[in-house]
Amino acid sequence: MILFTIEDNGIGTNPEKADKLFQKFYQIVTRPTRKHAGTGLGLVIRRGIIEAHGGKIWVGHTCHTGATIKFMLPGQEGKGKWI
Repeated sequence: MILFTIEDNGIGTNPEKADKLFQKFYQIVTRPTRKHAGTGLGLVIRRGIIEAHGGKIWVGHTCHTGATIKFMLPGQEGKGKWI
């Protein structure tokens, strides 16, 4: 398996709500005055693609100044190739 880590320095999220990030149309901030747009489908779509390829995705770390998303995909052992 190959481990990928993606870190950002965005608004972050409450660690208690991290699992909800993979629910369709879920929005951390639902106020009409929110500053960040989105449909709540990005991570759901990514999860579907990654799992279809035999991998796994999860939230590795969250805080008030960003988040870490991690995912693993199977490699091609012995062939010297990336996914």
